[in-house]
Amino acid sequence: MLITVSPNESEQAGPPRALYPKPFEPGYSLGQANDPAFQKRILRDALSLMHYPAEPGTIITKDYRNATV
Repeated sequence: MLITVSPNESEQAGPPRALYPKPFEPGYSLGQANDPAFQKRILRDALSLMHYPAEPGTIITKDYRNATV
């Protein structure tokens, strides 16, 4: 399981499953600091991909721009 903010680079590694949480950038792959509820949401979304029948190397993009906890 990978949470990536650089999907093009991560694709080359071929992780079994990966989540790309848009629009976050390096250093903020779980969003802003001091927002544990939102960070847990992203972690839960990433872990839920364990049940997602995807081809190895699939990167799932989820947009969190207008997300609320």
